[in-house]
Amino acid sequence: MIPQPASAATRPDPIAHDPTVIKQGRYYYAFITGDIATRTYLPMKRSTDLVHWTELGPVFTTAPAWVTQELGLTPGDFWAPDITYFDGAFHLYYAASSFGTNNSVIGLATNKTLDPASPDYGWVDHGMVMRSSPADNFNAIDPEIVFADGQPWLAFGSFWDGIKMRRLDRATGLLSPADPTLYSLASRGGTSIEGASITRHGGYYYLFVSFDFCCRGVNSDYRVAVGRSTSVTGPYVDRSGVPMLASGGTEVLRGYNEFRGPGGGDVFGNFYIHHYYDATDSGAPKLSVRPINWAGGWPSLGDPLSGSLQVGHGPAYTWLVNRQSGAVVSNPTCGYEGADIRLDTQSTSPCQQWRGDDRDNGYVSVLNRFSNKVAEVAACINAEGARVAQWGWLNNDCQQFHFSSTGDGWSTVTSKLNGRVWQPAACGGVGAAIQTATADGSPCQQFRIQPVGNVLIADAAMHRVLSALPVVRMTDRRPIGCQRWHFDSPSDAYYRIVDACTGRALTVHNGHLALGSGAGPSAQWRIDPDATGTYQLVNRTGTTVDDVRLLAP
Repeated sequence: MIPQPASAATRPDPIAHDPTVIKQGRYYYAFITGDIATRTYLPMKRSTDLVHWTELGPVFTTAPAWVTQELGLTPGDFWAPDITYFDGAFHLYYAASSFGTNNSVIGLATNKTLDPASPDYGWVDHGMVMRSSPADNFNAIDPEIVFADGQPWLAFGSFWDGIKMRRLDRATGLLSPADPTLYSLASRGGTSIEGASITRHGGYYYLFVSFDFCCRGVNSDYRVAVGRSTSVTGPYVDRSGVPMLASGGTEVLRGYNEFRGPGGGDVFGNFYIHHYYDATDSGAPKLSVRPINWAGGWPSLGDPLSGSLQVGHGPAYTWLVNRQSGAVVSNPTCGYEGADIRLDTQSTSPCQQWRGDDRDNGYVSVLNRFSNKVAEVAACINAEGARVAQWGWLNNDCQQFHFSSTGDGWSTVTSKLNGRVWQPAACGGVGAAIQTATADGSPCQQFRIQPVGNVLIADAAMHRVLSALPVVRMTDRRPIGCQRWHFDSPSDAYYRIVDACTGRALTVHNGHLALGSGAGPSAQWRIDPDATGTYQLVNRTGTTVDDVRLLAP
């Protein structure tokens, strides 16, 4: 039986980090990274539905002596296990290290059964599979086993030079002496990539990885990307053809709503099992299971089986269009940390798309869709003309901004750090760097918010969305329904809001919302941000839709 989504009101996700899952009999068994505070080594849990889990205790009560001998220390926990069954035994590969170093080892333990009540239950540790040291350009953590033509392979890696692979000997489960090659699968030039999981579908091997940073609670910006190859050892490329060895990877999941920093996952059948940091529970790491959907030879991830407390998938992405020049705020080099933010000619590039994530008292972080980095007053310089660049989220005042309506569909973007507003240098156009300057009311300091593609128009609590049929009103979210809207035909700062289902525009008729075919004042709307982080949709006739959020579908 295929597990079905639970009620969103229950969401019984257990504590978990870096989960791996396998099934024996009627149970799914999960193994996770341990808890350093309690010196817990590889906790186990099981479930009949991938939603409700029972704790079974750890694989090890103490660290095997060989780990201490190899590392010169006794880790307080083990990390990112991978469970695989072959040749009559369950093979559990695990990592031991100290955070931020590549003084690391991968070990192997086996068991005939995962049922603790069975007389055959008992873990046998087989010692070290491989290790890395500061002399290496890789990190021997995050093990992942994949079979190709009956042969097991070990993928692993975190930061350093990225994801690597070694062939294993099937009889021992250890490294194969017949093939000492260290294969390279994916790299981001020494920065954040880890958590490999490989699955075969059709004629390809698909490599899922985690980008950016885990382990920061609600401030984590982990996300999941994928590439594919016809060979298990690569080369892997993303959907755009960019090699994963050259920082490629097609994003399939990033944080939204209560699901902050999702990643560290494992593919099991047609499910992706991962952790996230629960924004409703002080950032505690939780286990989540999502179905994998396939279309056109590429995977996408569905909503979690345990449900979500809110609709949509986070704030909608937008263009920020400058009033004076008509150019858009952009990450023009498609860069990462330290990359300048400038004006550019509007296009469909994700490097020009931004979303505002709620942070504190009406302030938001402004996240670039391509880089997953946020706008900040560079180096937190509190000065006139300070440039605005990008960096990973650090939860400081120089990365928070407030959008304030000028009352006519345009907005200013004010820094929490210094109270100054965004302005292109010298009020220039394309190519001008975004800086912070004292507000003076000039058009070059004003921007309109233009949503990209189809969006949901939700209530402030993100529980209901604007539906087009049978009448225009707020309703519960439905998998199939006329609930997606796009903002087009901008005139000054007013848009037609068009129902993606019927192609008709949101209008005001006799004081009520309706669908129409016209483009006159009753079908023209502007977006005004308010002090709480929500928006007003203001019709040219004066009718308003208050306290709404624009969300990714």
